[in-house]
Amino acid sequence: MTQPLTRIAKRKILLTLCLATLLAALGVSAINMALPVLIDSFATSFSHAQWITVAYMMCMTATLPIAGSLSDQWGRRKLFLAGGLIFTVSTIFCALSLNVWILVFFRAIQGAGAAMFVVVSMAIAGDVFDKSETGKVIGLLGSLSAIGTGMGPIVGGLIVENLSWQGIFYLMVPVGLGVFLLAYRTLPESAAGEVLDRGSRSRRYLAAAALFFSIVFYTLAIKPLGEGYSAINGIAVALAVICAIALSCFRQRVQPLRQGFIGPVGKQIFLANVAGHFLVASSVMSSLIVGPFYLTLALQLDLFVAGLVMTSGSFTVAICSNFAGRAVDRFKSRGIVLLGLLIMLSGALGMGLLRVEQGLMGYLLFSITVAVGYGTYLSTVNTLTINSARAEVRGRISGLLSLSRSLGLLSGAALMSVIFVGNLPIQAMSPPQIADGLNAVYCLASLLLFMALIIQVLSIVTSRFTAKVQSAGASE
Repeated sequence: MTQPLTRIAKRKILLTLCLATLLAALGVSAINMALPVLIDSFATSFSHAQWITVAYMMCMTATLPIAGSLSDQWGRRKLFLAGGLIFTVSTIFCALSLNVWILVFFRAIQGAGAAMFVVVSMAIAGDVFDKSETGKVIGLLGSLSAIGTGMGPIVGGLIVENLSWQGIFYLMVPVGLGVFLLAYRTLPESAAGEVLDRGSRSRRYLAAAALFFSIVFYTLAIKPLGEGYSAINGIAVALAVICAIALSCFRQRVQPLRQGFIGPVGKQIFLANVAGHFLVASSVMSSLIVGPFYLTLALQLDLFVAGLVMTSGSFTVAICSNFAGRAVDRFKSRGIVLLGLLIMLSGALGMGLLRVEQGLMGYLLFSITVAVGYGTYLSTVNTLTINSARAEVRGRISGLLSLSRSLGLLSGAALMSVIFVGNLPIQAMSPPQIADGLNAVYCLASLLLFMALIIQVLSIVTSRFTAKVQSAGASE
């Protein structure tokens, strides 16, 4: 920053970041409650309708690391403003879509715009606020993300029942314009990175393109375009591998990540958190994918009540995320990460055994347990990672951390929907069959959470051992 910011200026910046975070989360969850209606409106299948969610997350995921790196190079404010504008314009076209694939296309563009201001928000928080405040701010952003995810089902259910699915997108347009105008007036510009020569710029652009398409083809590989896997998925696997190889060829080693961390074990913590983010996010996506269908088709709830039920978990995440952010500021302990994972695992195991006869109370009990653990885990991991990164690479670190979470959400959205329905049409499934699908999804989620727990335990043990060895070597 060129000059110290006043408290009022910081509050305005925080308001902008909070609204942007809220908007991006609303973009993910609001449309989910309309999916049963969209299946009928567009005369399409469950598999095709799922692409409305997957496309948003696919392009959001693919854009995150690119936006994080560009924010370090070009400045955070420029990227934030560009993202807000792209998101808002594409939202208008989403509302005007005439069939499912046009909607999928503009949802993909909307996701790319959301990624540009989501990843920059965390980096700006690290730039603007002192380390003593970072945990509280990131915890607040995590809470707003959860609130946006929670508001989505309620808002989406109300609008669809009383107006139409298009109203969901029309609601987001003025919010997007408001975020853009606030950002234009309040956000300071960070210092731009070094100027690259023409050859270096070309390699960077080619690397960005390779990264983007490797994620796109990865999504096409794990998510069937139709009702089952086909040769297209196999071709997508090959293209994803080719793009990944191209990425390794074009990538520039401008600064090794091990030099971007404060402390001897910063990189170890970062790698464990990246892996954990992927696994945890893949499991969390279970509720967003199967929840609306289980609540409306198995438990026979109307859309508004189902939205309220799903919101309970999201608001629980918001509350716990805020408390966990404050706790990590005070205790600086990775034990909070383990606590969050253990709570999540217990809730997921309960959902894996849930039966229709247990009704709404059974669903609420276990889903809220998962939410408590996720809120505790999320802001703790984000805070510890951002605080361990140096300012000059904080955008890259933020981008990679967000990438791992979004890639997990994307993978969960693709795989969980396949496991949930198998080859059966959703309209033909009975309540017990829907419950069996829910159980299968959460059994996989439990396995992913157990793997994340093991990774964090091993990381903590090896980090402590490394720190002791380096401390002993320094004393000699």
